[in-house]
Amino acid sequence: MGQLVPLMEWASSPKGFKYPPAPATLHRYAKTGQIIPAPIKQGSKWVVDEDAKYVGVIAKAAIPNHLPASVKALLEKTINGSQTTHT
Repeated sequence: MGQLVPLMEWASSPKGFKYPPAPATLHRYAKTGQIIPAPIKQGSKWVVDEDAKYVGVIAKAAIPNHLPASVKALLEKTINGSQTTHT
């Protein structure tokens, strides 16, 4: 395991991205487990192992249809790490 570095610093390094995404996108990647080993939130900042790799979304969880709409919306928000829209 390498040294912990700020998420933006890792994204700009040769081990991160060729063209780093916006900070909000990086934070979403960190929250939803798309970086391995998982980043850690220290106070208000994300830090990550300098040798970490971006893996993206590995699989989507299936949400059962028999649940009430409010529960399904909450599950979607929890799984996706962002707000969802109701239809």
